[in-house]
Amino acid sequence: MSGARGRLRPSAGFPRAVAGAWLVLALLVSSLLLSPVSSPAAAASHVPIALDMRIAGDDTVTRIVIEFDRPVEVSHLLLAKPWRLVLDFNKIGYGFDGEAINTSGLVSAVRYGDMGGNHSRLIFRTHRPFKVMDVRGRQDRETGRHNVVIDLQVTGEEAFTDALDRSITTSAVINTAQKQDRLGAVRDHDRPFTIVIDPGHGGIDNGAKGVGGTQEKDITLAFAKTLRDRLAKFPGARVYMTRETDVFITLSDRTGFARQHEADLFVSIHADSLRQHGVRGATIYTISEKASDQVAASVAANENLADSMAGVERPEGDDSVSDILVDLARRETLGFSVQFARLAISDMKGFARLIKNPHRYAGFRVLKAPDVPSVLIELGYLSNKEDEALLNEKEWRAGLADRLANAIEKFAALSSRQIGASVASGG
Repeated sequence: MSGARGRLRPSAGFPRAVAGAWLVLALLVSSLLLSPVSSPAAAASHVPIALDMRIAGDDTVTRIVIEFDRPVEVSHLLLAKPWRLVLDFNKIGYGFDGEAINTSGLVSAVRYGDMGGNHSRLIFRTHRPFKVMDVRGRQDRETGRHNVVIDLQVTGEEAFTDALDRSITTSAVINTAQKQDRLGAVRDHDRPFTIVIDPGHGGIDNGAKGVGGTQEKDITLAFAKTLRDRLAKFPGARVYMTRETDVFITLSDRTGFARQHEADLFVSIHADSLRQHGVRGATIYTISEKASDQVAASVAANENLADSMAGVERPEGDDSVSDILVDLARRETLGFSVQFARLAISDMKGFARLIKNPHRYAGFRVLKAPDVPSVLIELGYLSNKEDEALLNEKEWRAGLADRLANAIEKFAALSSRQIGASVASGG
């Protein structure tokens, strides 16, 4: 037996074919045991995976190292108020634990996620203005990983402003001429009633975080899909969603999507968080330049920050529309929006808890389409533990979706009668 130790040999009478099979099996098990364990994301994805991230330094100099499983291309830009470094990649996966990222040096916070299409983004917020000394890629000879290394150095306000890159662009969804073409148009009575459901936040923009850790972007998407599936039973409806995955979409693109699809109703779904943890219950908001109350003003302020949180800067004056046709269309549309809000509140009563005075209004940017009746529905507040628990119950979401779908069907029937009366009178 000396000299045979450690070998797999067929014993007398043991078929060679079976021994061969055992040998293959042994080699397979051995390879699995010796192979490095990869995350599910890394195993399932064909995109580069960010495996780890390290941040080290002080208030003068800081180094950021991001480890990938393969080479990547990266571009960067700077944003102010607050100071931020933005890294843009073609789509990547995230194999690191975001909760375990240890911010230090100049870096005070990190956000990351997908921006839509083939685009991913990491944002580093800093305590002080800075300049980017270097952004480079290098391969670690020991691990074989491909690192992106960023060196930051503190600088003054003026130097930061000089270096500021304001070349952010977002795709133009609709130009001014296309917008005005639809103003005053009468909906075709014979075409399906079109609803656009807008799950708030997504991708790099997580939205609010519940007291138990629930992320708003996940709740809004789950509820939106439930409502979409419920409306699929409505034969006179055509339903679209602004997003069906965990991806970021700008506020203007959400509104533009509704206008491109000639929506008859736009429903934006949210579950915000407030400092007053005792506030709970569903709320329906419509557009107004003046907020109905302090809670409405606070919610609108939070929601209007979505683009900024994702590193997308608003062009100056993008809300200044003075065309009289736009103003007239907006006034008429607001009446329909309020009409739907009242129907929805009526149908939700008896099932969902509603906030006191459940129809409120404020200056939500996502509700500013002048020719699409639009509402923003807060399903509840993640800052309240009772609301958060309900929002995580699949059965509760289904029940609320049933009631909203009933309200939408009533609104569609009412809208059809109003359009018919308008056409008959020559309006």
